[in-house]
Amino acid sequence: MKQIIYTLFIYGSMALALASCTDWLDIQPSDRISEDNNFSSEAGFKKALNGVYVEMNQNSLYGKNLTCGFVEVLSQRYAVSDENKSVKEYMLFRYDGSDAKSIIDAIWTTSYKLISNINAIIKNSESHREALSNNNYRIIKGEALALRAYLHFDLFRLFGPAYNESSTSQTIPYRTEFSLDVAPRLISKDFMAKVIADIDEADSLLQDVDPVIQYGPNGDKRDDFLCHRNLRLNYYALQALAMRVYYTMGEDSLALDRAQKVIAVQETHFPWIAPAKLTSSIPDRMFTSEILFGLQNLQRGSVYINSFDGSNLKLNNLLAPRSDVVKQIFENDQVDYRYSSALKNVVEINGTQYAVFNKYQVNNKDSICDQIIPMLRISEAYLIATELSKAKSDRLKYLNEFRNHRGIKSQNWADDYDIKLERQKEFWGEGQLWFWYKRKQMTSIKDAFSSYGTTGISVDKYVLPLPDSETKYN
Repeated sequence: MKQIIYTLFIYGSMALALASCTDWLDIQPSDRISEDNNFSSEAGFKKALNGVYVEMNQNSLYGKNLTCGFVEVLSQRYAVSDENKSVKEYMLFRYDGSDAKSIIDAIWTTSYKLISNINAIIKNSESHREALSNNNYRIIKGEALALRAYLHFDLFRLFGPAYNESSTSQTIPYRTEFSLDVAPRLISKDFMAKVIADIDEADSLLQDVDPVIQYGPNGDKRDDFLCHRNLRLNYYALQALAMRVYYTMGEDSLALDRAQKVIAVQETHFPWIAPAKLTSSIPDRMFTSEILFGLQNLQRGSVYINSFDGSNLKLNNLLAPRSDVVKQIFENDQVDYRYSSALKNVVEINGTQYAVFNKYQVNNKDSICDQIIPMLRISEAYLIATELSKAKSDRLKYLNEFRNHRGIKSQNWADDYDIKLERQKEFWGEGQLWFWYKRKQMTSIKDAFSSYGTTGISVDKYVLPLPDSETKYN
């Protein structure tokens, strides 16, 4: 493979928390810096780790492409016009166009760049152990390991095949060294073993010391570094990540166990959205209280303006679902919080009505609900618990609690169709539907242009081609 190695950067331009919790995040842009100099103090470790979170907000990653952009287009979320030629190409699963290639290369390159920087943090947490207090050593290294697992896992979900433990085909590299050594591509089983190993080590480090356990997502407000834990890959977010990994691997009992660990603290730590927050002067369209881990993105409003603003954009650059398709997905239940908060507004263009997707709209740039981008949320645990529970009573318990907190009534069945429908409703703009389709190896998915139509997809299209910058060196 092409060698990818980066010297650590300190990143600037974005805070990671609000109010009194921002002092340690006063990061100034700088040029390439000395690794030893950066890790000579605890503040250096904190800034380096914060830099990873900041850079995950790039449009090439979770600022757009892996949340509300590229992967949502693949999921047929938006009725992309023929005038929007470059996006329409990859909506049709054609990955050889220049725009698709550029996006794919950026996802790959930026992810491995961040992984390289994470590896530097992990390595130096041991070689400069004396610079860290015991608890902060555990939190910093634990978060770094969790982030390394998160980024690698998403790369696998994009560029790897549907998981098959017996497959001997090489997938992608799992980089654990900040070095010039070439990392080999691994078979699926070995790759996932490394994901799980990082998760397990992070678990052992974060348990008992992560303030989210005692204080909830607000964290320990007595220490600037330890507050706003839902903006970090915290202990409970790690359990949800493990749940997502085991679910992808088909390890149903392990996935269910992790889902139940998260559900156990839902009421106290990650309460369901209060309906009043959806209609306040600063509506919480992201259902912020339910987010186990989210990125703070101060540029989130620009994503809405440039991609979703139906009052200003033309069809050649607007991303919008058709209104009739949205209503069919939501079973014409316009009371559903997800519909009423983010998809009810309509704009008519050339005689067709489009739902304005305003989940990313910003009403107050200083409010966390107008900055956060969801990465892991509590509802995923409920949907996985619904799907994987053996007893019908348990399936109904999880499904109906979830449905009731979306403003819709209970029902006495919980079959695969309902789970699929709730998946389609739940994760608009969050990039998760594509991976669920892939996990199920679905060859027919919801169509973007017809209320009851479907789009055919061959399963090989769920695997993105490796970028040219990678393959030409093999």
